[in-house]
Amino acid sequence: METSLRYNKQEKQLYIHAKESFLIDSAFFLKAHGRLNTHTGASGGVAQLRRRFFPQLLSSLDVGAKYDIDAKEFSYDIQAKKTMLLRENGLLSVDIKGGYNFNPGLKIGKPRGVVELNYKIFNFTEEQDVRLRVGYNPFQRRPYLQIRENNWTFNADFGGNWSVVYDL
Repeated sequence: METSLRYNKQEKQLYIHAKESFLIDSAFFLKAHGRLNTHTGASGGVAQLRRRFFPQLLSSLDVGAKYDIDAKEFSYDIQAKKTMLLRENGLLSVDIKGGYNFNPGLKIGKPRGVVELNYKIFNFTEEQDVRLRVGYNPFQRRPYLQIRENNWTFNADFGGNWSVVYDL
């Protein structure tokens, strides 16, 4: 199980976040996310059942359904990712990610997508690896960046939003 502490500018409260993926067979998996607000004690989460398609063509193509415990909503989801290496050593790459979420109860859908440039620096210091990510979200019309160092991740966008994650 992956656990982390999360804090962001909008909510101004610390969360304990946990996620786990359960492989059902080579293509099906169940993914569960949960979070606990350390200030109010409120909890929530999401459960997703997904099927992976065409791993030889794309880095990933997942189709599935999810249930959001907070919103008490069921929805269908599709997402794809393609990674293109700019260097053969894999340290510099471009990722194109896209997806669509459809809520049958509300009969509305929500597209999403990003283009990201990733640069990995192994052994930045003796025991420290760093990953830099710069991206653009065309649906929000907003560039963003991420700096990840071993267990720490800092995310920011040019709309003034930011978050910090510490992986336990």
